[in-house]
Amino acid sequence: WAALTARVRGWARELGFDACRFTTATPPTNATRFQQWLAAQHHGEMAYLQRNAHKRVDPQQVLANAKSIITLAVSYAGGDREPETPHSAANSQPATRNPQPSGIVARYARYNDYHQVVGERLKKLTNCVNQLGGEGTRSLWYVDTGPLLERDLAERAGLGFIGKHTNLISRQLGNWIILSEIITTLELEPDAPEKNRCGKCARCISV
Repeated sequence: WAALTARVRGWARELGFDACRFTTATPPTNATRFQQWLAAQHHGEMAYLQRNAHKRVDPQQVLANAKSIITLAVSYAGGDREPETPHSAANSQPATRNPQPSGIVARYARYNDYHQVVGERLKKLTNCVNQLGGEGTRSLWYVDTGPLLERDLAERAGLGFIGKHTNLISRQLGNWIILSEIITTLELEPDAPEKNRCGKCARCISV
């Protein structure tokens, strides 16, 4: 097991992933809470969440005989400076009669579409996993597109913990990360889950 996970982690690093962890393909920890959330109609107009809820609460409905889920993260924090806030921008620019349109662009949207960029890496890593498992090994990859409770699975794999703002926070990478997964019939040694480390801190929802 240790040798298998080490090889997958090595391939993930070579392909540009910043973190790679493993968990089982059993139902997510918060499956029941998710079903209650849906029953309370908190999903609003996102009807697709209701349609494929049976898959989100049971990875076996996504891939029969799945044994493991590889959770991966790519950081998009980058090294560029922080965008100016509307307040600082207003104070730093002279007033004009016809100012140019301005605004703040989400950091992840400043680059090429992450679905395509990360997707290409996932395809290659998935092929490696299938070759590692040998004949009969089946795997599916997703990057923010599949019926998986990815934050829940990432927390269980030890990739990070879910903060009060409901996003995953990695102790190494922060929370500017793109999550993706490979669900596979290959059995891989699961990592220890990450515990919630928020305590009384509420910085993620106060800044």
